[in-house]
Amino acid sequence: MNLVVAGIDLGGTNVKTAIVARNGNLLGKDARPTNAEDGLEAVLDTMEDSLEAALENAGADPSDLLSVGIGAPGPMNWQTGVVFSPPNLPGWENVPLANLMQKRLNVRTYVDNDANVACWGEFWSGAGREVDSLVCLTLGTGVGGGIVLHGKLLRGPDGTAGEIGHMCVSRDGRQCNCGSRGCLEQYSSVTGMVRTAVEGIEAGRKTVLLDMCGGDIERLDGKMISDALEQGDEFAGWVIRETGIWLGTAIGSLINLLNPEMIVLCGGMIAAGDALFEPVRQTAFEQAFEVPARRAIIVPAGLGSDSGVVGAAGCALQRYEEDEARRR
Repeated sequence: MNLVVAGIDLGGTNVKTAIVARNGNLLGKDARPTNAEDGLEAVLDTMEDSLEAALENAGADPSDLLSVGIGAPGPMNWQTGVVFSPPNLPGWENVPLANLMQKRLNVRTYVDNDANVACWGEFWSGAGREVDSLVCLTLGTGVGGGIVLHGKLLRGPDGTAGEIGHMCVSRDGRQCNCGSRGCLEQYSSVTGMVRTAVEGIEAGRKTVLLDMCGGDIERLDGKMISDALEQGDEFAGWVIRETGIWLGTAIGSLINLLNPEMIVLCGGMIAAGDALFEPVRQTAFEQAFEVPARRAIIVPAGLGSDSGVVGAAGCALQRYEEDEARRR
């Protein structure tokens, strides 16, 4: 087999691994629980086992591996591969993840921010294959972001470029876990969407969500809101529209700031379809300058849930080739 690259998407709940050809085609993959509660060594074992299974599923051998990329939750130093203290990986502090996995696998290994690799995956092999610049937002428990300009992934000297979830969209707004107020992820993540729903219910809005959560609004979650939308619940539709308006407000500013050709939305929330995308597009285009707004298209992820693993592999390939070029 020709040389391949591997991408590992390291999450607090699951580890996903993909074997990817140098042209971006996905050849085989694996997914399994992270077992984060069992500690660092158990997680490293899980990643190694997942890689072996993905290689087998792809019909490849370890000797076919050119490099391995890991998309990990921040904060981190992407240049050294040290992960500082990810909140969903208990006990991790200043973990030299790239070096540890490189010693285990005996193949060059790189670590990047999980949202950045998702962005690169969409640029390299997903919705953004035909463009030169794009912005990617990952909509989950929080809001992650990545930026590609003129074909280059924007990381920043400290690795914090693209932290779109912590753009301030509301002065003196909701308290964010980062210590600031009014951050986008407090309004346009799943967590923020649920909070909008809770505030509406507490204000007296009528909805089937109360029945779904058994009258205990602390049990409310994103799936309940999605299910209520499918049932035609007017309040659930309002919640998702409000979420989209906040998101569109931020995207309008990003269009003015970066003039991208494309904005890609990733994550489970995009399953809401037009209920989310229509207010996002309308608000973004109202907020942005006319010319860059006409250029920018707002689309769902082309790789679906594989943006992260494919992008981790793509980042590893790019960084490997850059390292080789410097050595010559």
